[in-house]
Amino acid sequence: MGTTCNVFDFLITRIKDYIPLSEAEIRMIESLFVQEDYRKNEILLQEGSICHKLFFVAKGIVRFSQLKDGEERTYVFRAEGAFCNDLESFLQKTPARNSITAIVPTTVYTITYDNLQVFYNALQFGDRFGRLAIEQIFVMVVNHLTTFYSETPQQRYLRFAQNHQHLIQRIPQFYIASYIGVTPQALCRIKKKLLLDN
Repeated sequence: MGTTCNVFDFLITRIKDYIPLSEAEIRMIESLFVQEDYRKNEILLQEGSICHKLFFVAKGIVRFSQLKDGEERTYVFRAEGAFCNDLESFLQKTPARNSITAIVPTTVYTITYDNLQVFYNALQFGDRFGRLAIEQIFVMVVNHLTTFYSETPQQRYLRFAQNHQHLIQRIPQFYIASYIGVTPQALCRIKKKLLLDN
């Protein structure tokens, strides 16, 4: 029970990073969000299905991936404190282009599209939260695409290591290799070269 309270409190803290909340609004949020627990490698969203939920990662790590030319490619990791989903699928009710999978045992809070509309309308600053949270998701995707096509694999690895120091030991190396667009063997060579250079 204590853990449940703690992860819900984390959700409230993160929402408060965007907007102020009254006690009544916190109780409403508790009725709108649902806690879901996923095992390691369990799928939260399957590519090709409709994304009906906004996810808040309360504990754990998820990865976004796509099947391209028969190969699964990882392109985003989201960890504790992040809101995420397949934005296009969620907003337009179209098949998701991505799968979202738990890398480790993961607890998320989810809110459906319909309940998110209730959130927007019932909370004094609900609309502001929606705009800021969706902007964050959009910027995350655009930044990754921009750096992927403008940086070398070594630069992408260095950026990942700098921006995600707290994650790098928790994510399997073959997912990191996929994320920066190389084979696991090439990632090993990059890491060895960086060690020698230092």
